[in-house]
Amino acid sequence: MKEPVIERVVSSIVRVDKLSLLLEVSNALIAEKTLERLLKIIVEKTTILLEADRSSIFLLDYDTNELYTKVAQLKEASEIRIPAGQGIAGFVAKSAKLVNIPDAYKDSRFNPDVDKKTGYLTRNILCSPMLNRKNEVVGVLQVLNKKKGSFSLEDEHLIMALTAQAAVAIENAQLYQELELTLKSFLSTLASAIDARDPTTAGHSERVARLAINMGKALGFNEIQLKMIDYAAALHDTGKIGVPDSILLKPDKLTPEEYEIMKQHAIRTKEILDNMFFARELREIPHIASTHHERLDGSGYPLRLKGGEMTLSAKILAVADVYDALVSQDRPYKKAMSHEQAMAILEQGRDKHFDGHLLDIFKEKNLYLIERRKSPRFPLEIPFVFRSKLDSKERSGKTINISTCGLLIANQRLYPLGTECDITMRLDDKEYCVKGRIARVDKKLSQNLYYLGISFVDPACIDIPFKYRKV
Repeated sequence: MKEPVIERVVSSIVRVDKLSLLLEVSNALIAEKTLERLLKIIVEKTTILLEADRSSIFLLDYDTNELYTKVAQLKEASEIRIPAGQGIAGFVAKSAKLVNIPDAYKDSRFNPDVDKKTGYLTRNILCSPMLNRKNEVVGVLQVLNKKKGSFSLEDEHLIMALTAQAAVAIENAQLYQELELTLKSFLSTLASAIDARDPTTAGHSERVARLAINMGKALGFNEIQLKMIDYAAALHDTGKIGVPDSILLKPDKLTPEEYEIMKQHAIRTKEILDNMFFARELREIPHIASTHHERLDGSGYPLRLKGGEMTLSAKILAVADVYDALVSQDRPYKKAMSHEQAMAILEQGRDKHFDGHLLDIFKEKNLYLIERRKSPRFPLEIPFVFRSKLDSKERSGKTINISTCGLLIANQRLYPLGTECDITMRLDDKEYCVKGRIARVDKKLSQNLYYLGISFVDPACIDIPFKYRKV
């Protein structure tokens, strides 16, 4: 007589724990705006809540009418795409109905190909549609392999409660992401248009942003701080839109009068950006963007701020802006410098113009190593033979990616930046013999390999067939 009572008590405790976890998930879904983190929360909590082996989310791609996974646990592929309507997930997306399958291999809708690819054995499945406010399917939440037995009616009620909230949270996160991308693309387009006025500075703002983000991450900036410095860097030269071409494009040294006019671009940057709406958390962008020419000793412009008056973000932009200007392609008034030459010039201004701590981490953590190429890269595995000028040994392998200006390879030996090399490749039965120079070195500790970025001495030497450009 006592056992049923004990079972009911235990059952009640378990039910309270699940409701508590469901409430915890609900609060997390409300708070999270980033789609990737949101999906991860849903997957992890669903697996715990339903006492399953793993969970996956399939989102609906309206453009291609496909379902694709953005998050999967354990060793599933990082992204799997299936036509909407195919397989269990496809059936649920098309019918907008929950399915509970106790034996996957006895259901004709189940596609065992994924198990074959991953080596995973699917026993049972609980799959629920996620419907937005308009009652439209935005995706599917699929749970696999109940740890004890099959999924119950209670599990069905739990997953329906969860997906109802998850769908709204995902829709909000997608909308937020779209707004972010809209703003980012607008700012990038504006920055590119300004840079394009002077062909010799094309891509400058984008590279400064990459350098600044590297430093921000190294200093432990949070997501908002990184976003702010990213946008400020992209917009730091906005004021040049008001500089006359006769000055901006002048190939010779500017006169003192012309230089004073050029310096006004910093003030114009703030004036222009002050007229743009930025969310409360991003309202420092106009100030940061317009103070990238300030210097620690007060000798900068336009406000002649001193070290303690400058924001850390402005100090970062000061380093990134000057470094990129020094190492970038030849300009009428200067030759492109090596990394060592540029760092020597920055060091001359240590703690006078530039923050010494920033210079240290910039150099010691190799934060200057960014992708500087404008040519798109294509993930092609092309057989190659590599010979450096430092040794006569031939090293062979396959490229990781390639562009018309260079390639990326993996190698067990470290070669210093600037090392010249000869490379032989074969693509579509055509042999290419090219000369290159190592422009990037990245140590992959987990693989005990060095990733070597090699720029071609003659960028026109490789013609990637058009069919590969669709990769």
